[in-house]
Amino acid sequence: MSSGQHARPRGRGETWSAIARTGAVWTGIVAAGALALGGGAAIGQVTPLRADLLSVAPAPEPEPTVEAAPLPEPTAPPEPSTPRDDTLPAGASAVDIASVYPRVTDEKFGVGVVIRVMFTAPVPEDVRPVLERTAVVTTSKPIGLGTWSWPDDYTMIYRPESFWPAHTNVELTSSWVDDGLATFDPSRTITIGREQILSIRYGTQMGTLYRNGKLIREVPVSLGKPTWETASGIKTIMERYYVKRMVNPGPREPYDVQVPYSLRITPNGEFIHAAPWNLSNLGVAATSHGCTNLTMEDARWFYENAYEGDPVITFGTGRDVAWDQGPGASWNIDWADWQRNASALP
Repeated sequence: MSSGQHARPRGRGETWSAIARTGAVWTGIVAAGALALGGGAAIGQVTPLRADLLSVAPAPEPEPTVEAAPLPEPTAPPEPSTPRDDTLPAGASAVDIASVYPRVTDEKFGVGVVIRVMFTAPVPEDVRPVLERTAVVTTSKPIGLGTWSWPDDYTMIYRPESFWPAHTNVELTSSWVDDGLATFDPSRTITIGREQILSIRYGTQMGTLYRNGKLIREVPVSLGKPTWETASGIKTIMERYYVKRMVNPGPREPYDVQVPYSLRITPNGEFIHAAPWNLSNLGVAATSHGCTNLTMEDARWFYENAYEGDPVITFGTGRDVAWDQGPGASWNIDWADWQRNASALP
C-alpha cells in the first residue's frame, strides 16, 4: 500500500503491463550479472543496459599519502633563575665554629637564654645571610619578633625582642653541614621552664624575685663598692657551684676564698653568692668586690631553684655591662640595633 494514497484495484490491462515491465527489469539484471562475472564493472542503472555504453572504468589511482609533520610539544616559558638560599657565594669556604650555646641537655633553661654561635674567624658579610636562612628557629608558642643578629664579626645570636615565654620549646634546625656551609652542626632543642627574674637596685641594696609575674622573695644584697662596681644591666645565670674558689692575686686587695653557693652571671668573674663574712652590710651598703653578696639561706635557695638562663637585672650602679659579658648580656642591645645587625630579616 502506498503511503498517502488510496489504493484501487488494478484492471486486466494494467496487470499485463506491469508483468511486461517486470520482465524487462529482470532481463537487465541478468545481463548486468553476466557482465560482472566476465570481469566488467556494473553501473548502477535500473533501465536496460546498452552495449555501447558499457566500459570497464580503470580503478582510481590512490592518492599519495603525505605524513604530517608532528606538532612541536608545547613548552612552558622559562622560569626566572633565583639564587639558592643554601649556597655560599663564589670563592667562599665553609666556616669553622668555635662554640655553640647553650649546651645540649635535657635540663630546663630560664627565659633569658639565647642561642649563640661563635666562629674561629670573622665571617664575611656576604656569607652571613646564608647562615641565617639555613639555621631555622621554631617555637611551640608565639614569641613575637625574633631574629639572628651579629653583634660582631665572630658571633651570631638568636633571641626574641623580649624574654621567651615561659614553658616554651625552642628548636634550632640547621643544614650547615649538609650544605657545606660549616664544619659543625649547631642544631639542638631547648626547653624553657617557668619565668624567674631577679631585679636588684643599687639605691636600696635589695633584690626582688618574681616568678611567673608574682613576687615570691625579697633578698638583701651587698653590691660592689666604689672602683669595684657591679655592672648594671641584664645578665643571666651561666653556671652553679656548690663551692667556688675565688682568687684575686692582687696587688690591690688580694684574696683567696672558698665561696659557697656561687652562681656565675658573667665570664669575667661576677657571681651572686653567699657571703657569711659580710652579713652586717647586706641590705645596707655596697662593700663587695663586684659580686652580689647574699645570706647563706638566700644563696642556697638560688642554688637549688635557679635555672641557667634566669635573668639577673641590676640597676643604678653607674657602670653598664658590656654586651659580650656572657650570653645573657646580649639582651642589653636595643632592638632597633639588633635588627640593624641582622643580615637576612624575614
